[in-house]
Amino acid sequence: MFAMSQAPPMLRMMNVLLRPGMRTRNDPDAAFDKLLATAQRGRAPLGDDDLAALEPLRLLLRANAANPDLSPFGWRTVQEGVQSRILNRVVVRDLQRTHPDVKDQPVPAPIFVIGLPRTGTTFTYNLISRSVGNRGPLLWEMLNLGLPVTDPAQQEKIIAATTKRLSIMDKFSRDWSQVHPLIPTSEEEDFFLRDHSEMHTSAASVPAYRAWVEGADLTSDYVLLREALQVMSYGQEPRRWVLKHPADLWRMPEILNAFPDAQFVWTHRAPGKALASGCSMSEVLRHMHYVEGTVDLNAIGAEWLDLTSRGVEKAIKQRERLDEGVMVDVSYNDLVEEPEKMMHGVFEQLGMRWTEADDANLAVARDRPHHTGHKYTLERYGLDEFQVAAAFAGYKIPPSAGS
Repeated sequence: MFAMSQAPPMLRMMNVLLRPGMRTRNDPDAAFDKLLATAQRGRAPLGDDDLAALEPLRLLLRANAANPDLSPFGWRTVQEGVQSRILNRVVVRDLQRTHPDVKDQPVPAPIFVIGLPRTGTTFTYNLISRSVGNRGPLLWEMLNLGLPVTDPAQQEKIIAATTKRLSIMDKFSRDWSQVHPLIPTSEEEDFFLRDHSEMHTSAASVPAYRAWVEGADLTSDYVLLREALQVMSYGQEPRRWVLKHPADLWRMPEILNAFPDAQFVWTHRAPGKALASGCSMSEVLRHMHYVEGTVDLNAIGAEWLDLTSRGVEKAIKQRERLDEGVMVDVSYNDLVEEPEKMMHGVFEQLGMRWTEADDANLAVARDRPHHTGHKYTLERYGLDEFQVAAAFAGYKIPPSAGS
């Protein structure tokens, strides 16, 4: 089943304007080398180890170039995403060279909120990250990676520029702000600081890259995340970092390799709703990145069912090898019905103290308006509850922290 969604006028115009740039798809290696050269301009060149670590991003670019449905805007966006990740590494290495003690900045006992979309991850993440003594990476910080900006006027200038840059998304999609609003001053996913994730396959089908990333050990990617966090907090009083990204769920061993004292908070919900939400996000992204009329909804359903069920199966096996106290479980149903009791239990297991400030944060989180304009169902993507139940047969929701 192909989705026939009419592209907004701005997106159609951009695809016309960017059409000449499609020629670079014929030689994605040359395109990658140009992105690398641009990212390094004015900074010390990367060493051999870092250049080797970037090669899978070259694979990501090749895989997108091979997708016949990718539009001119899609190809441009993919290149920008690859370049931003090259630039992250360049910035980190350059600052480690000019400020050698940045490597000594503490990153104490980070907390990773893990779970599939629509399982309460954002609610839980915001409450933990906004508690006194903690912090999550703000979107504007990650999109402008560098040492902390301490001048309020300069900070406001960067935030304003970032807001303007992100606001154009609404001109390219009628639905994106309903699916995943990007707010520069809010905490966001660690995806923006790392090179790799299975979620790169959301915007476009890239089987060659997905085959690589699913079998890869991403320890070095999480080490780069740690180094980026050191840069972002350099010279500041250490706070406990709180991080989130759906694909972190099945990367616990690699995370612990980079952050030996990390703890995990796994949010649980019957997987049908999470799966439909992921498919919906992918559909919206592909309408932005694909030639009009080529988005295959059944293909999205099949990809997300396979991706998430295999990921959860890996996560179940990985948690069996975790030390006691490393994992905290959160039931979505308990979170909805008794959020205060639930979060008190989570804080206790994380070794945190609940304060009046957390009461205020909880009140704000509960009053946050929910998006109602965007609807999604499994059936839209060629799936049903029986298929989902079979694929996730080994997944049982455990007792949660507040029970």
